[in-house]
Amino acid sequence: MSIIDRFTKREKDPGSRDQGKSIPIVINCWNYKHFQGELIEIDTIVACIDALARNMAKMRLTAIRRVKDNISITDTTSDIAKVLKRPNKYMTSYDFLYKITALFFATNNVFIWPEYDKDGVLQALWPINYRTFKLYDKDGITIARFELQHNHFYTVPYRDLIHLRNHYFNDPLFGEENYPFRPIADLMHAQNQGIIEGIKSSALIRGLLIASGILKEEDMTAARERFIEENLNAKNNGGVMIIDGKFDYKDLKSTPYVVDAETRKETDKAAYNYFGVNEAFLQNDFTSEKYEAIYEGRLEPVGIYIAQKFTVHLFSDRELSFGNEIIPNMAKVKYQSTSQVTGVIKETKELGLFTRDEYREMLGYEPLGPERGGDEIMIAVNNYQPQSAVNDEEGDGSDE
Repeated sequence: MSIIDRFTKREKDPGSRDQGKSIPIVINCWNYKHFQGELIEIDTIVACIDALARNMAKMRLTAIRRVKDNISITDTTSDIAKVLKRPNKYMTSYDFLYKITALFFATNNVFIWPEYDKDGVLQALWPINYRTFKLYDKDGITIARFELQHNHFYTVPYRDLIHLRNHYFNDPLFGEENYPFRPIADLMHAQNQGIIEGIKSSALIRGLLIASGILKEEDMTAARERFIEENLNAKNNGGVMIIDGKFDYKDLKSTPYVVDAETRKETDKAAYNYFGVNEAFLQNDFTSEKYEAIYEGRLEPVGIYIAQKFTVHLFSDRELSFGNEIIPNMAKVKYQSTSQVTGVIKETKELGLFTRDEYREMLGYEPLGPERGGDEIMIAVNNYQPQSAVNDEEGDGSDE
């Protein structure tokens, strides 16, 4: 069953979530149409969005439960924890995070529909890949109506949606469109077209075939076609043309405009500035310091935002009051060289901050698991005192 099959009418038990119920569309309509097509038709922009989405997709969303004395434990058994690992039957967690972050940067408004069963247990998370959406107000309830592909329309209460907003400036409900970037997008599109047309123009021979006397129209047509056939045909690979005294051939010099490298570089830089990236990030040609700037300024804030939105929407008020939350695990998103990782291990091994599996994860190794001591806190050998030695010391003291 696809996402388009899941916004269907169905009876709900009293007090249950009002999921997927079609509601009449009547009054107070706000239209929103995101920047359609132009962004994802330009290579540089696609590269920017893809680089951001690929790196964000390495993030892991983790459900956390608070227990007594402010101790937190990772939740692995609840419906929320299971769905975060496998959002729906068509997507892995990587697919899901890639899609919502790509839509986040491309459209500035991402809608995710949590699917619950009749008992209120979370079953799946569905990103809505819409063409346009409208918000309506009916009896004090805000309703969202989406136009999907192939002229399908679906309606759902806005309160049932997880709404991620980028460029959230003026409107109280949704992020701004990419209007500020439209001139740059138009310019980049024109440059791409200019390069293509310039190549086409440079491959053509343009000229005038001037007759020395007056010819009938049909004679001129026949002469032109014969000239083209004998001189401009692919078979004439010697580059030499022959004409008789009745005609004079004059070559027309055409110099098509081709975008110079510096101009193209400046427009690409405008795209990088808009999306908060740089050329090295797109080409995976960065140092740890350059990547850290992208991580701190662009990737980590989005990861925190996604986790916060999921937290307030998926947990009830009671669960939130107990301290339950969803946190972004950014370990795989961050980039550190091997020397930096070994430096972290060296500096922290005497403090007992990390488990064996956490150190192994830093180095890119598979976890050992709790059966093989992977959850044991690592501490330097010279600071480690076996329990038997502690018992001996205690015994010596008692003898005295």
